[in-house]
Amino acid sequence: MKNYLILFSLVFVLFSCKNEENDKEAEDIQNTEQNYDVYENSDSNKPGSRSETSENNKTSRDNNMETPDSVKDGKNEEEAQGRISNTKYIKVDENDAGCSCYCVDVVTTGQSELCLKDNEIYIKARFSQSGNTTLVFFTKPSVKNTNDKLPWEDFDTNTPIAEITPTPDGMELDWKGFSIDGELAVDYAIYGKKTLEGSYSYRKQ
Repeated sequence: MKNYLILFSLVFVLFSCKNEENDKEAEDIQNTEQNYDVYENSDSNKPGSRSETSENNKTSRDNNMETPDSVKDGKNEEEAQGRISNTKYIKVDENDAGCSCYCVDVVTTGQSELCLKDNEIYIKARFSQSGNTTLVFFTKPSVKNTNDKLPWEDFDTNTPIAEITPTPDGMELDWKGFSIDGELAVDYAIYGKKTLEGSYSYRKQ
Protein backbone atom coordinates (compact mmCIF):
# COMPACT_ATOMS: atom_id res chain seq x y z
CA MET A 1 0.00 0.00 0.00
CA LYS A 2 2.83 2.33 0.85
CA ASN A 3 4.43 1.67 -2.51
CA TYR A 4 1.22 2.69 -4.34
CA LEU A 5 1.09 5.96 -2.47
CA ILE A 6 4.68 6.75 -3.39
CA LEU A 7 4.05 5.92 -7.06
CA PHE A 8 0.89 8.05 -7.13
CA SER A 9 2.77 10.98 -5.61
CA LEU A 10 5.51 10.76 -8.25
CA VAL A 11 2.96 10.73 -11.09
CA PHE A 12 1.17 13.73 -9.59
CA VAL A 13 4.43 15.69 -9.32
CA LEU A 14 5.36 14.90 -12.93
CA PHE A 15 1.99 16.10 -14.26
CA SER A 16 2.23 19.30 -12.22
CA CYS A 17 5.68 20.12 -13.64
CA LYS A 18 4.47 19.41 -17.19
CA ASN A 19 1.50 21.78 -16.81
CA GLU A 20 3.74 24.54 -15.44
CA GLU A 21 6.07 24.22 -18.45
CA ASN A 22 3.15 24.41 -20.90
CA ASP A 23 1.73 27.46 -19.14
CA LYS A 24 5.13 29.18 -19.27
CA GLU A 25 5.57 28.46 -23.00
CA ALA A 26 2.10 29.82 -23.76
CA GLU A 27 2.87 32.97 -21.77
CA ASP A 28 6.20 33.46 -23.60
CA ILE A 29 4.50 33.09 -27.00
CA GLN A 30 1.82 35.62 -26.06
CA ASN A 31 4.43 38.13 -24.84
CA THR A 32 6.44 37.70 -28.05
CA GLU A 33 3.38 38.37 -30.24
CA GLN A 34 2.49 41.48 -28.25
CA ASN A 35 6.04 42.83 -28.54
CA TYR A 36 6.03 42.21 -32.33
CA ASP A 37 2.73 44.08 -32.74
CA VAL A 38 4.11 47.05 -30.81
CA TYR A 39 7.27 47.05 -32.98
CA GLU A 40 5.27 46.91 -36.23
CA ASN A 41 3.02 49.80 -35.19
CA SER A 42 5.92 51.99 -34.13
CA ASP A 43 7.97 51.14 -37.24
CA SER A 44 5.13 52.06 -39.62
CA ASN A 45 5.01 55.56 -38.10
CA LYS A 46 8.70 56.24 -38.62
CA PRO A 47 9.67 58.76 -41.39
CA GLY A 48 11.76 56.12 -43.17
CA SER A 49 9.30 53.25 -42.95
CA ARG A 50 8.65 51.08 -45.99
CA SER A 51 5.00 52.10 -46.29
CA GLU A 52 5.79 55.81 -46.11
CA THR A 53 8.69 55.48 -48.54
CA SER A 54 6.47 53.66 -51.03
CA GLU A 55 3.79 56.34 -50.74
CA ASN A 56 6.35 59.13 -51.19
CA ASN A 57 7.77 57.45 -54.29
CA LYS A 58 4.29 57.17 -55.81
CA THR A 59 3.56 60.84 -55.09
CA SER A 60 6.89 61.86 -56.64
CA ARG A 61 6.15 59.89 -59.81
CA ASP A 62 2.69 61.46 -60.09
CA ASN A 63 4.10 64.97 -59.67
CA ASN A 64 6.74 64.40 -62.34
CA MET A 65 4.27 63.20 -64.97
CA GLU A 66 3.27 65.77 -67.59
CA THR A 67 -0.10 65.86 -69.20
CA PRO A 68 -0.32 65.94 -72.99
CA ASP A 69 -1.47 69.58 -72.78
CA SER A 70 1.60 70.62 -70.81
CA VAL A 71 3.87 68.87 -73.30
CA LYS A 72 2.12 70.63 -76.14
CA ASP A 73 2.41 73.99 -74.38
CA GLY A 74 6.11 73.36 -73.85
CA LYS A 75 6.60 72.74 -77.56
CA ASN A 76 4.72 75.93 -78.47
CA GLU A 77 6.83 77.91 -76.02
CA GLU A 78 9.99 76.41 -77.48
CA GLU A 79 9.01 77.45 -80.99
CA ALA A 80 7.99 80.91 -79.80
CA GLN A 81 11.48 81.37 -78.38
CA GLY A 82 13.14 80.63 -81.70
CA ARG A 83 13.92 76.94 -81.40
CA ILE A 84 11.96 75.93 -84.48
CA SER A 85 11.57 72.19 -84.77
CA ASN A 86 11.10 70.04 -87.85
CA THR A 87 8.03 71.72 -89.33
CA LYS A 88 6.71 72.59 -92.76
CA TYR A 89 5.42 76.14 -93.30
CA ILE A 90 3.36 77.66 -96.09
CA LYS A 91 3.54 81.29 -97.14
CA VAL A 92 0.58 83.39 -96.03
CA ASP A 93 -1.86 84.47 -98.78
CA GLU A 94 -0.43 81.98 -101.26
CA ASN A 95 -2.66 79.25 -102.66
CA ASP A 96 -0.09 76.47 -102.76
CA ALA A 97 -1.75 73.42 -101.22
CA GLY A 98 0.64 71.13 -103.07
CA CYS A 99 3.69 73.08 -101.86
CA SER A 100 5.05 73.51 -105.37
CA CYS A 101 6.97 76.70 -104.53
CA TYR A 102 5.66 78.57 -101.49
CA CYS A 103 6.50 76.19 -98.68
CA VAL A 104 9.55 75.98 -96.45
CA ASP A 105 10.37 72.68 -94.80
CA VAL A 106 12.57 73.54 -91.82
CA VAL A 107 14.78 70.61 -90.82
CA THR A 108 17.28 70.52 -87.97
CA THR A 109 19.46 67.93 -89.68
CA GLY A 110 20.29 67.39 -93.33
CA GLN A 111 19.12 69.67 -96.12
CA SER A 112 15.82 71.00 -97.43
CA GLU A 113 14.77 72.13 -100.89
CA LEU A 114 13.78 75.77 -101.46
CA CYS A 115 11.99 77.15 -104.50
CA LEU A 116 13.24 80.55 -105.66
CA LYS A 117 11.28 80.60 -108.91
CA ASP A 118 8.56 78.12 -109.79
CA ASN A 119 9.55 75.53 -112.39
CA GLU A 120 13.02 77.05 -112.74
CA ILE A 121 15.22 77.84 -109.74
CA TYR A 122 15.52 75.36 -106.88
CA ILE A 123 18.30 75.08 -104.33
CA LYS A 124 19.31 72.91 -101.40
CA ALA A 125 19.68 74.67 -98.06
CA ARG A 126 20.63 73.85 -94.49
CA PHE A 127 19.36 75.46 -91.29
CA SER A 128 21.34 76.51 -88.24
CA GLN A 129 20.08 77.89 -84.93
CA SER A 130 21.62 81.15 -83.70
CA GLY A 131 19.94 82.44 -80.55
CA ASN A 132 16.30 83.14 -81.37
CA THR A 133 17.01 83.16 -85.10
CA THR A 134 17.31 80.32 -87.58
CA LEU A 135 19.89 80.98 -90.28
CA VAL A 136 19.48 79.57 -93.79
CA PHE A 137 22.56 78.64 -95.85
CA PHE A 138 22.83 77.78 -99.54
CA THR A 139 24.54 74.44 -100.17
CA LYS A 140 24.04 73.62 -103.88
CA PRO A 141 21.50 73.72 -106.72
CA SER A 142 18.75 71.13 -106.49
CA VAL A 143 18.35 68.41 -109.11
CA LYS A 144 15.07 70.15 -110.05
CA ASN A 145 16.92 73.36 -110.93
CA THR A 146 16.90 74.26 -114.63
CA ASN A 147 18.69 77.62 -114.42
CA ASP A 148 22.36 77.19 -115.24
CA LYS A 149 23.06 80.87 -115.85
CA LEU A 150 23.68 81.75 -112.21
CA PRO A 151 27.28 81.33 -110.92
CA TRP A 152 26.34 78.59 -108.49
CA GLU A 153 29.93 77.59 -107.79
CA ASP A 154 30.81 81.15 -106.73
CA PHE A 155 28.06 81.54 -104.13
CA ASP A 156 29.15 81.32 -100.50
CA THR A 157 27.91 78.36 -98.51
CA ASN A 158 28.87 79.80 -95.11
CA THR A 159 27.08 83.16 -95.42
CA PRO A 160 23.34 83.14 -94.62
CA ILE A 161 20.98 83.73 -97.53
CA ALA A 162 17.98 84.21 -95.21
CA GLU A 163 16.97 84.51 -91.56
CA ILE A 164 13.91 82.99 -89.91
CA THR A 165 12.29 84.32 -86.75
CA PRO A 166 9.36 82.60 -85.01
CA THR A 167 5.91 84.17 -84.68
CA PRO A 168 2.85 83.04 -82.69
CA ASP A 169 1.28 81.62 -85.86
CA GLY A 170 4.38 80.38 -87.64
CA MET A 171 7.47 82.26 -88.76
CA GLU A 172 8.83 85.26 -90.66
CA LEU A 173 11.46 84.78 -93.38
CA ASP A 174 13.81 87.66 -94.22
CA TRP A 175 15.63 87.07 -97.51
CA LYS A 176 19.24 88.31 -97.56
CA GLY A 177 20.41 87.02 -100.93
CA PHE A 178 23.46 85.18 -102.20
CA SER A 179 26.96 86.30 -101.30
CA ILE A 180 30.30 85.93 -103.04
CA ASP A 181 33.49 86.11 -100.97
CA GLY A 182 31.52 87.42 -98.01
CA GLU A 183 29.94 90.29 -99.97
CA LEU A 184 26.31 90.50 -101.07
CA ALA A 185 25.97 89.53 -104.73
CA VAL A 186 23.83 92.51 -105.72
CA ASP A 187 23.24 91.28 -109.25
CA TYR A 188 21.54 88.17 -107.89
CA ALA A 189 19.95 89.57 -104.74
CA ILE A 190 16.46 89.64 -106.23
CA TYR A 191 16.40 85.89 -106.80
CA GLY A 192 14.32 84.30 -104.06
CA LYS A 193 13.20 87.54 -102.44
CA LYS A 194 9.80 87.74 -104.12
CA THR A 195 9.07 84.06 -103.67
CA LEU A 196 10.44 83.32 -100.21
CA GLU A 197 10.38 86.52 -98.18
CA GLY A 198 7.33 87.05 -96.00
CA SER A 199 5.13 85.52 -93.32
CA TYR A 200 4.47 81.81 -93.01
CA SER A 201 1.97 79.74 -91.08
CA TYR A 202 2.09 76.13 -89.95
CA ARG A 203 1.05 73.87 -92.79
CA LYS A 204 -1.76 71.50 -91.88
CA GLN A 205 -0.87 67.92 -92.69
